[in-house]
Amino acid sequence: MSKRITIITSAYPPEKGAAPTRVYNLAQTLLRAGNDVSVITAMPNYPTGKIFPGYQSKWRMQELADGINVYRTWLYPSNARNIFKRAASLCTYTTSAGSFIYSYLKKQKPDIVIINTPPLFSGYISMMLAKRAGCKSILNVSDLWPMSALELGAIKQGTTYNMLEYMERTMYKSAHAIVGQSKEILAHIKQHVPHTRSFLYYNLQSTRNGETITEKAEGKRKIVYAGLLGVAQGVFDICQHVHFAELGVEFHIYGDGFEKEKIEAFIKSNPDRGVYYHQSIPASEMPAMLRQYHATIIPLKTNIRGALPSKVFMAVANELPVFFSGSGEGAGLIHMHQLGWVNDPEDYKKLSANIATFATLPEAQYNTILNACRECAQGMFNKTEQDAAFLQFIENI
Repeated sequence: MSKRITIITSAYPPEKGAAPTRVYNLAQTLLRAGNDVSVITAMPNYPTGKIFPGYQSKWRMQELADGINVYRTWLYPSNARNIFKRAASLCTYTTSAGSFIYSYLKKQKPDIVIINTPPLFSGYISMMLAKRAGCKSILNVSDLWPMSALELGAIKQGTTYNMLEYMERTMYKSAHAIVGQSKEILAHIKQHVPHTRSFLYYNLQSTRNGETITEKAEGKRKIVYAGLLGVAQGVFDICQHVHFAELGVEFHIYGDGFEKEKIEAFIKSNPDRGVYYHQSIPASEMPAMLRQYHATIIPLKTNIRGALPSKVFMAVANELPVFFSGSGEGAGLIHMHQLGWVNDPEDYKKLSANIATFATLPEAQYNTILNACRECAQGMFNKTEQDAAFLQFIENI
């Protein structure tokens, strides 16, 4: 049965990155199933820290984007590394959006409101407004805040942390159902609300519909990184510590973010390291680009409980062996299904050794990893099957 569903999120295309892409894929899945889907979000500004052209000097606007009514409200943009400055920016979105969210929910009376967190403060306010408006709510949790902030060293135990933790747990208790992006996230939440219905929703990518494995170009093997160039990923450190040319491979980088200028400067000063930078490209062009490469690097500088990079599923869908530089659930998946190689966070010696092994890996062994990726994409990481299960989950709420 068709439902009227409103998604509340601070990140949405045309912004790039895992968060807006994940929410967009969710919205499109609901739309294709015949639901009436709307999105309430902020003016696009990430990762540049500036409101995108076409959205500037506006307090509020509505647009139809790919079949979905998108309502945008103003915020003071910031791409500051300081977590409190970023939080202050998001608070301006929450302030500008709060009255609109409540009046919209009260008037439109959607069957379900899907609220995304983090950001924690906007998620909490949105949950309280949905509850006050009498709407059924699903909390979509992509990271465990404030625990993640604590593990990153951005916040310490104390009054502020206790307040944020209270907001987190209040959201869990207020939600009619919860969607989590990893098993670790759902396990943490179940400790607080063991009887609330939940669903594991990986950010899976569409596969190539039964096509045979693409023949990779002969010669020097090429590794790709495609995504945000932020501190948490640490791509600049990889460029500094791994000599790709000496290992017999090339490293190609696509993306934007805090470290972009440092990476470009490093390449200019070190043209013999085998590192190449390309501009960020639209998500629609990503599959064709990825097929040019032989493997991908997925780095996490710090283990954050519950974090499971969407790039794992992008790699699997495009049959790319993975160098997972990190730990946690993502590393476990790569190891368990033999999808590539794993090293601990910031263990560049091990990463270099793994790349050296890859550079001379016989074709038969390389193709074995490609087949493992394909089997996962058609099996446990099958987007079509997950979407069908998620729609059934929605129907039963």
